[in-house]
Order: sequence, then structure tokens, then C-alpha cells
Amino acid sequence: MTNSIQIPVEEYKAMKEEIALLKDTPLLSKVNRLVDLLYQEKYGLYLGNDTSDLTESSIRNNWK
Repeated sequence: MTNSIQIPVEEYKAMKEEIALLKDTPLLSKVNRLVDLLYQEKYGLYLGNDTSDLTESSIRNNWK
């Protein structure tokens, strides 16, 4: 016996589109970069890959 669920066809199509977008690695990289740029523009901070000590990193970057 297999488990199954029923959902509307439109919802299924939307879910398939979402999965296809999430699998698009170049698009995901661009979105991540855009989020970094918007965060930097809004808060004047850029944390990059340094998340070991967010407070110290923020203070050092803004002090300069």
C-alpha cells in the first residue's frame, strides 16, 4: 500500500515551479548576492562568511 495525498492541480503546478526555481543554482547564487548587497546598503554592514563573532566583525568593519 502506498501513501498518497490529493491536492488541486494548480497547487501542484505551483509547487513544481517552486522546486524548479530552487534547483536553479545560478539563480540562487544571484539572489544570495542580492540579499548581501541590500543588507550592506541598508545597514552599512557586510558579514560575508565571517560569522564567528558577529558583534566584533560589525564593529571592526564600521570603525574603518
